[in-house]
Amino acid sequence: MDSGHVSSDARGESARMVSSVRVLQSHGWCMRVMSLAGALVLVLQGQSTAGVEDPPALSIVNNETQPVFSYADAIVESVSVETGQDTDGDGVVDHVYVDIMRPREGREGLKSPVLLTASPYNEGSEDLDDPEGAVRPPAIGAGPGFALRVQGLPETDQFVPRGYAVAQMQVQGTGRSTGCTDVGGPHDIAAVAAVVAWFTGSGKAFYLDGSPATAEWSTGSVGMFGHSYDGALQVGAASAGVPGLKAVVPTAPVTDWYAWSRSNGLAVSPHRTSTLGRAVAGPVAREECADQIGSLVAGEDADTGDRNAFWDARDYVRDMSRFTTPVLTTWARDDANVDSVQFSGLWNALGTKGVPRKLWILSGDHSMRPDIWRYEDWKRTLHRWMDRWLLGLDNGIDREPAVDTQSETNAEPEFPAQITSTWPQLDAEPVRLYAGDSAAGGSAPLTIEPSASADFHLVPDAEVGPLLKTQPAPGPPYRIFAVTPPAAADTRFAGTPVMTATVRPSTKSTPLTAYLVTYRDGVKGMKVLSQGFIDLKNRRSLYRPEPLLPGETVTVTWEMSALDRTVPAGQRVGLILLGDNYGADTTPDPDAGPIDFDLTRTSITVPVVGGRVGITL
Repeated sequence: MDSGHVSSDARGESARMVSSVRVLQSHGWCMRVMSLAGALVLVLQGQSTAGVEDPPALSIVNNETQPVFSYADAIVESVSVETGQDTDGDGVVDHVYVDIMRPREGREGLKSPVLLTASPYNEGSEDLDDPEGAVRPPAIGAGPGFALRVQGLPETDQFVPRGYAVAQMQVQGTGRSTGCTDVGGPHDIAAVAAVVAWFTGSGKAFYLDGSPATAEWSTGSVGMFGHSYDGALQVGAASAGVPGLKAVVPTAPVTDWYAWSRSNGLAVSPHRTSTLGRAVAGPVAREECADQIGSLVAGEDADTGDRNAFWDARDYVRDMSRFTTPVLTTWARDDANVDSVQFSGLWNALGTKGVPRKLWILSGDHSMRPDIWRYEDWKRTLHRWMDRWLLGLDNGIDREPAVDTQSETNAEPEFPAQITSTWPQLDAEPVRLYAGDSAAGGSAPLTIEPSASADFHLVPDAEVGPLLKTQPAPGPPYRIFAVTPPAAADTRFAGTPVMTATVRPSTKSTPLTAYLVTYRDGVKGMKVLSQGFIDLKNRRSLYRPEPLLPGETVTVTWEMSALDRTVPAGQRVGLILLGDNYGADTTPDPDAGPIDFDLTRTSITVPVVGGRVGITL
């Protein structure tokens, strides 16, 4: 919905007209294309009439918006948008606050596309376990405070001079917004939809003095950006098919809150939506939203780790039928907060649906962002992505190779990125590896040949359990530990490993844990490449657990976390296979007991760039 402004059809047509000089009449607007000093210049402006000066317009040269508007003179304002919900049950419709920075020429008729971030963090959060920790900053509102908060961000200092509006939305129940957050649930997404709708010309909003506010200066095209939780809200809004949302740039986003908090029936510690909801809520909202926080606790069902309707409502890739919004996203290899299953689930779903997508793979943890790696390149990429999808400019970014990958060994910005057409690389092929017979020291060879001996009797031990993830010793019978010889050459793994185990449990409840690791000598250089967990009670369904029959043989297959790693020559690759991991990554299972493994039918399939010849065993 474009509210009578430049239509998407007209914007798309303009990209096909840049080689000629003509005037296109469309919905009361015109687009003029002209040649200026050898460059193609596109001016978007209102239809002029005799004796009436044209309003200010975006300046576009060679299919890129140009910085012709004053940042220092930009309008900075706040509005509160009605969400149509009453999430705190006080009988009053919730209002979410949106701070906006836009060119002053909007008062003279300039029409601006909008860059929006929706966040619960705009005015801080609290560590509830540390009452003497960082203090939440006061609500600073619009004006100089808002300008200071966003000044210097690529999304602001680059886009406002190019005619864009940049906006920050405070999720309901956070900052100055009323209501209660439901941590990525339907209420959060509906609030984002209400704000996007206001930018497209519908819905109600008010200035801080109570007077009605309209976004008549908006083109009705909205793009979103943001990190982590902020990224999750973008993906959720795109999954919901929010009208007017034309592009999203979620960095390190949660795309399935179940997979953030659970793994195949096991509760992953310490992630809790209820804890996050309390942390981001202001003191007043925390008290007023106590019932809503309680509903988060109940919906999580932490006692079982099973999937339910609560989690389905927070899984944005479960149903892609309304997802058409182009996505530029990032993934950091060492992100322990938002596991790679979040990235890979979204990336694969976009590919299946045929939605335009672009990816930057980074080296670092959850705090790593693309502008830390290549600041100027990221700003340009972000700029071109928004120009392409919010203004319809044919700048070619959707036809370029889709993936930029940062080197693991040289992360300096000047070191060139690896550019590939997709991820994983087309020459990444699955290679199946088996744990061979265990040696006296507790390790076994990890090879392409199945073990000659079928049985391995694994006995859980809570005392040594926490060490099993990283220590080569202790040996059997506490875990299966299989390793390759030192690699003769660098080996790159890219994709999603798949674990298959055939076991005979002794109890009705048995978790399984698998780690793909690399190391040099002993624990020196130990690194987890990929991990995967499953509760065997959920082997057939994540919704309806099925108790095991002790002594009955079960074969189960599950996906592990995606990886893109290069193991240097001289290092080994190892497989660690456990029952209960005793709280290292999941909640301990008090009912877990001994497990008999059939090693002839237990394997891990790893994606190797170059296939079998790419891995030296």
